[in-house]
Amino acid sequence: MDLTKSSVALSRLILDAWNNYEETTDAIVPDTFPDIARIAAVYGSPQLKDDAPQSGRVLISGAVRMTVLYVPEGGGALRRLDIPISFAHIEEAAGINEDSRLFVTCRVVAADAHVMNSRKLSATATLSICCRVFAPDTAQLTDGFAETDNGLELLTTTHTVTVPSSVLRREFTLMEDVNLPDHERFREMFAPRAEMRLSDCRLMNGKAVLKGDVALHMLAMTTDDTLENIDCVVPFTQIFEADGMTDNQQISVSFSVRHLDAELRDDGLVGVGLGVCVLLTAFETHTLHVIADVYHLEHPVHVETRPITLPACHPLAELGCEATETVPVGMKIAQIADVTATLDTLLHDASRTMLRMMACIVYRSDDGEYYSVHRAIHMPLSLPDGTQSVRLNGMQCRASATISGEDSVVLSLSGRCSLLCDEPLQWNDLSALSIDETAQPAASPVSVILRYVDTEERLWDIAKHYRTTVDAIRQANQLDTDRLSARAQMLLIPVR
Repeated sequence: MDLTKSSVALSRLILDAWNNYEETTDAIVPDTFPDIARIAAVYGSPQLKDDAPQSGRVLISGAVRMTVLYVPEGGGALRRLDIPISFAHIEEAAGINEDSRLFVTCRVVAADAHVMNSRKLSATATLSICCRVFAPDTAQLTDGFAETDNGLELLTTTHTVTVPSSVLRREFTLMEDVNLPDHERFREMFAPRAEMRLSDCRLMNGKAVLKGDVALHMLAMTTDDTLENIDCVVPFTQIFEADGMTDNQQISVSFSVRHLDAELRDDGLVGVGLGVCVLLTAFETHTLHVIADVYHLEHPVHVETRPITLPACHPLAELGCEATETVPVGMKIAQIADVTATLDTLLHDASRTMLRMMACIVYRSDDGEYYSVHRAIHMPLSLPDGTQSVRLNGMQCRASATISGEDSVVLSLSGRCSLLCDEPLQWNDLSALSIDETAQPAASPVSVILRYVDTEERLWDIAKHYRTTVDAIRQANQLDTDRLSARAQMLLIPVR
C-alpha cells in the first residue's frame, strides 16, 4: 500500500566535541629586558583565525597571546613579556562538508610559565575547544495510507516534540573607544577579557535583532607600578538576516569571541576591537502521529520499518549558580589585584550536574611582591526534575575575592547559564506494508470467546491476536472508550 508522509525540517547535530589540550613554546627574554627572577602571573588570550568545515573534518587554527608578568633579578617593578603560541586542531565526523554550519568556542582555561634559566622560559596554554557542527535535514515520517481499507487497524501514538528547525551562523565586529577615568594614573593595559551579555533577542520580518552589552575586564599597570583591574561596558545592537526563521519561533543565541584587542591610547581612550561569532538556533514544536502497530482483520500483512531518531531538544530557563571557597596562600596579603574565572567543562551524570571553573587570583603580598594562585572550582546546577541530558548554550560568570584573616582569600563565583535539554525521540517508522489477500482466514466456529485476563494486557494486543477491534471489545464489555488495557477480569471477545 502507498504510504502518506509528513515532513519535519530540522538541523541535525552531527558533531559535538569538547576537548582540552595543551600548547607549549619556549621564549627568550629580549636583550633590552632584565633577567627573570620569578614568574608572578600569566594570562592567555585566544585568537581564532580559521575554523573551516571540510569533507569529513573541521580544521581549527589560531594563536594564544600569552602575557607573562615577571619579577626581574635584583627586584623592581614587574616586567611584561608577550609570547605568541600558535595552535591547530582537527575534529572529524561523518557527514561534515563545506555547507555544514560550524560553531567553535575557544577558551584558555589555564596559562602557566616556568623559568628555564634567567634568559629563557617555557609558556604553556591549556585550551578548551568546543566544536559543534550542524547539517540541515528533513525527516520523512509515515502518518497514514493513501488508500482506505476498512479491514486495516492502526495503533497510533501522539508525540509533541520540539526540534531545532534551523541554525544560522553570523559574525560581527565591534570597534569602540571607551573613556577611561583618571587615565593619567595608568601607563599600560593588557590581558583583556570579554563577556557577551544578551538582554533581548527577537525575530522580526526575516531578521534577528540582538541587543546586549560586552563586559570588558582588563588589567592595568599604574604609574607607581601597581596592578589594578579595570571594568567597562560596551553596548551593542546587531541585526542579521534570518533566512528560514519565522517571527513566532523560539530562538536561542550563543556567542563566541574570536579575537579581542584593547589598547590605552595617549588621549586617555581605550580602543577596543572585538570579533564575535553568533549562533542562532530556531526551534519549532510539532505534534506527530506515529504508527506504532498495524494488522488486518482478514488477511496477513507484511510490514517493513526503519529506525528513526528525531533530535528533539528545547532551551531550559536560565539557571543561576554560585560557589565559594577559602584559598590559603601562606602569606599576608595587602591587595587583590585581579580575579578571573574561565569555564573549563560541563560535568553531567545521573547524580549531579556542575560547571568546572578554573579560577586565578593575582595578589600583592605585604612586602609589595606579586603572586598568583590557581583553583578549580565546581559550581553545582539545579536542573528541573526529569532532565536527562543537557548541553551548555551560554555562560556568564562573575568572580570576586576578599582577604580573609592573615593568609587566606575567600573566592566567590556567581553566574548564570543557559542550557539545552536533549530528549531524542526514537521509534521504528513504517516504511512499507503489503496485504496478502490470497491467504484466507480460517472460519471461526464461535462468534464470541470468553477469556480471563490475569496480568495486565493491552486491549490492542488482545484484539490483534483474535483479529477483532479494540472498539468491539470495549462495546462487548461495556468498557470506557478511553480504556486501553485489562487486568484480573473476564472479557467477552467478539470474533469475526
